[in-house]
Amino acid sequence: MKKLTIFLLILSTICLFPFLTANADVGPKRTLDIEVIGIEEPYFLEILEQGTLAPIEELETTYPNENEEGEIFPELLYTFTENGYVSSSFVRPWGYFPTKTSENNYRHSYNPPSTFKLILIFEDDSYVTSKPITTSLFNSKVTFDLSGVNLDIVISNAGTIEENLPIQTMTMELILRIIGTILIELIVLFLFGYAKKKSYLFVTYINLITQVTLTGFMFMMKYYYAPFFGEIAVLAIGELLIFTIEIILFRHYLTEKSKNRAMLYALIANFFSLIASFSIMILLMNM
Repeated sequence: MKKLTIFLLILSTICLFPFLTANADVGPKRTLDIEVIGIEEPYFLEILEQGTLAPIEELETTYPNENEEGEIFPELLYTFTENGYVSSSFVRPWGYFPTKTSENNYRHSYNPPSTFKLILIFEDDSYVTSKPITTSLFNSKVTFDLSGVNLDIVISNAGTIEENLPIQTMTMELILRIIGTILIELIVLFLFGYAKKKSYLFVTYINLITQVTLTGFMFMMKYYYAPFFGEIAVLAIGELLIFTIEIILFRHYLTEKSKNRAMLYALIANFFSLIASFSIMILLMNM
C-alpha cells in the first residue's frame, strides 16, 4: 500500500508538470500557423502584440534591416505602433519573425503571443492590419481573409481573422477513444465468459464515464497545454486511477462470476485499453 501511494504521488507530480510555468527553455513550444487569403501582390507579414518599442537606434543595432540570410525587414516596423500594438519580434526576448512555409502560409514556431494582430506591409510601404485575436490552442492555426478589401489605401482592422479549431480531428478522436475502448472491454468481457446482459450494460456504463473523463483531460493537454508529454502523463495516471476504480466496482458489482475473475478482467481489459489509447494518440499526433 505504501509503494502504491508513493507511485501515485510521483504520477500526480508528473501530471502537473505541463501546467507549471518554468523559466527554463524546456518542453514543447507553442506554435502559430497563419494563412493569408485574398492577396496576390508581394508583402511582408509580421505579428503585432501590445508592448513598447525600444529606441530606434537600439532596435536597428539589435535587429539590422538586412539579416545574415539577406532578408530585408521594412523600416516601418522600427517605429510602427497601432493602439499599443507593435512588432512582436522587437518586444519578445527571442526576436523571432514568422517563417514563410509556402505561398501565403507562415509559421511562428517559438512561443508566439496568444493575443495579437497581423500586419502586411507592401513594397510601397502601405500596409493593412487585422483585428485583434486571442487564440486558445497550444498549436494554433489562424486565417486572415482579405478577400474584397481595397488595398490601395492603408487600412486598420481589415478583413476577418479567426482561429481554426480542429473539430473534425477532435470528433474522430473522441469517437475512437470512447467507442474503441468500450468495444475492447466488451470483447475481453466476452472472452472471460460473461454472458448476462446486465454485465455488459454495467461495463459499458462505467466505461462511458471513465473514458469521457479521461479523453477530456487528454484533450486539454493535447490542444491547450502540453501535447504528447502532457498526454502521456494524463494517460498514465488516468488509466491507473481508472484501473483502481474499476477493480473496486467490478469486484463488488460485476457479480456474474467470482470476485477474483472480475479483478483479473479489470486488469486485462485496462491493459488492452491503455495500448489502444496510446496507439490512437500516436495515430492522431500530427492531425
